[in-house]
Amino acid sequence: MKKKIIIDPRSNYSYGSFYVYGLEVLVGKRHISYDLKPFVELKDLGNDLRFIIIEGNIKTKYFIHANDSYKLSEENYNWCDVYGCVNANYTHYPKELYPKLVSLVPSFGIRIEQSISKVLFDAGVQLTSNWSYILNRKEWNKLLKKEECNKIQNLKHYFGRRYKAWKNRLPLSYYENTDSSKDNYIFFLSTLWYSDEWNKNDEGVNLRRAHFIRACKKILGDNFEGGLLGGAYSSNSIFEDVFVSQRETFASWINKTKVSALVFNTPAFWDCHGWKLGEYLAMGKCIISTKLSNDLPYPLEHGVNIHLVDNTEESMAEAIEYILSHPEYRYKLELGAKKYWDTYGTPEASLKLLGIE
Repeated sequence: MKKKIIIDPRSNYSYGSFYVYGLEVLVGKRHISYDLKPFVELKDLGNDLRFIIIEGNIKTKYFIHANDSYKLSEENYNWCDVYGCVNANYTHYPKELYPKLVSLVPSFGIRIEQSISKVLFDAGVQLTSNWSYILNRKEWNKLLKKEECNKIQNLKHYFGRRYKAWKNRLPLSYYENTDSSKDNYIFFLSTLWYSDEWNKNDEGVNLRRAHFIRACKKILGDNFEGGLLGGAYSSNSIFEDVFVSQRETFASWINKTKVSALVFNTPAFWDCHGWKLGEYLAMGKCIISTKLSNDLPYPLEHGVNIHLVDNTEESMAEAIEYILSHPEYRYKLELGAKKYWDTYGTPEASLKLLGIE
């Protein structure tokens, strides 16, 4: 019997497009609808995806927690039957106490629609299919009682996020890496995050990324390309030696990353896995990484699909020099990363982890 899928239209398409694509591959787009009614009692969504799969008389409710924090949403955990999380942390949420919790490999936003006209059409279908419900005074008042939900009147939920995913991202097929990595070239361009008393990024992700960049510059000189994009925080003197002002298009970022001899990963904002880890695995890159803060469906293994280092510039420099001088080891890590991605990380593999086949 064919599955029918209902998606909460308030879901953040920039984050959820990865899984929506997997659902489209699984059941076909015509069996997927966007309907607010089954979800109206629930709060608005952040960067997450909420959907129901109906197969015969069986309804199964899914919530995919795609944002940066490991902290679960109690409301959504209680509502759903399966709770997927890209930053699952079983130390804070033990499996025996949270049996619905399923760890997922980090995902990233992708472009599904091939044209802006298709974006407009799909967004229009979502809007009109919910319009009568939105205009129902009783239900509208119910929505307005929840402050988080009153943005439903804004087309942003139906169009803005779909347009953003189409404009700023690329199809998943773009990550297929047919280019050989260069032996003596490293590209790494990343964001400098703000730092405050709650998120001490200058002591964490910003510092670790700066250590990697400095090590690359010392080892490769002009054969290293990249740095930290400071933006509004470029006055931060701690990192002025690694700042760059030149941005890359997203396509250029992917193309240069594909040919980079290796890439660098480290827990990012709120110590999350971040999109980059998923993107590196999808491209089958040789990954140098500091210790991960959250869990994965199956651990990455040092020397098999990742090369782990500590948080010091010296440790990173040692790893860079070793990998550059041992191409066979680099190739082994590339193959290992791609195998891990194909087994656990693709949209279809992610849905399989959730029990959806």
